[in-house]
Amino acid sequence: MRMMPLLLAIGLAAIQAGPVLAVTDKKPPVKQVERLSDQAAQDLHFKALGFKKRGGIDKDTTDRDEAVGQGFPHFASSFSVGGNNYPFTMVGYRPQSGRTATIHTVIIPLRMNFNAFGVNFDISKSFDPAAAVANMVNSPLYRPANYPSGYGQFGDQMQRAAFWNRMDAGHNWHVLMATPAVAPTVDIYVTPETGSLSQDAAGNTFGNVLIDFMDSQARTILQLMDLDSDVVPIFVTSGVTAEALGYHTAYPVGTKNGSSKLQTYVYTSWLDPTQVSPLFADVSTFNHELAEWLNDPFVNNIVPNWAYPPASDPAASCSGNPYLEVGDPQGNGPTFRDFPTVPVTLGGVTYHLQQLVLWQWFADEVPSSAYGGWYTFPAPNSLKQPAFYCN
Repeated sequence: MRMMPLLLAIGLAAIQAGPVLAVTDKKPPVKQVERLSDQAAQDLHFKALGFKKRGGIDKDTTDRDEAVGQGFPHFASSFSVGGNNYPFTMVGYRPQSGRTATIHTVIIPLRMNFNAFGVNFDISKSFDPAAAVANMVNSPLYRPANYPSGYGQFGDQMQRAAFWNRMDAGHNWHVLMATPAVAPTVDIYVTPETGSLSQDAAGNTFGNVLIDFMDSQARTILQLMDLDSDVVPIFVTSGVTAEALGYHTAYPVGTKNGSSKLQTYVYTSWLDPTQVSPLFADVSTFNHELAEWLNDPFVNNIVPNWAYPPASDPAASCSGNPYLEVGDPQGNGPTFRDFPTVPVTLGGVTYHLQQLVLWQWFADEVPSSAYGGWYTFPAPNSLKQPAFYCN
């Protein structure tokens, strides 16, 4: 991985300095701190944020990129539902190849500094991401653990379970996450125009910023980093969300030689497990977004319009989400409480992994071609039938 140290330092200093305010008689907006009265109110606050879709690159472009191999390895395939063909692109080499893809990531910690909040503009709060980054680096997303399908990293075990009966006969196919690089922490300054603060009954403070604000900060930082095209940036905040718990995105970027590369990145919040429900704790958002990136890196895998499971829950409804986003069915809708996170302990630390669907759930496969006939991971029996589709 390459970085441009001098340019990066100059650029990040500009971000740290914050916006230049013109002299004006206009008064800044008053942004009071929202009060979350109890645990239920806190849960509703975070669930209302949910996960968002951002960006997207057309299939022709991603297919050409696969052919020339400019970025991280990815392959194209398809499935059929009701006589309609649904092509998809996923991360890794073709499962039949038996090859191991090693994915390189760089974690970019964002220290979010909220200033001039409250009626008297005297409430400020800084959210340091150091503990979040350490927790993520040592989590099952990068380190091996035991799962019903075997021993390994979370993402690799999930994809191997999905393609178990479609990979090489020796089952040597893998999609592995290399130990991540960690970039210097970047200070981001947040004012009442771009963010808000909330506080729960225990006195814990949380921040939230506009998703467009987060996206613009991330893209500015990426412009100042000379990353290799196969490196995936992961932006991390602690105790702060961006009108979403997390998102992943993709967009084309012009290069100096006149060509273009396909830029993807992940934004994930991290919430202290001592302060929030296990549904939102520690790496639950990161594993949601990383698994979705593995299964839909360019945000262009279209599937039939599905309903939130299970059908037995009166709250189940049509998703209006025609994308192969494996975290959304069990973690981004009105029935999310039906699917608790799965605790995995490594090195004496318990991590909370959100329950996800395998691609066979979208594909109406009966039985599922995945390992053991599964539709879900890491707990294989949370759903036993494929998706119910909406008209």
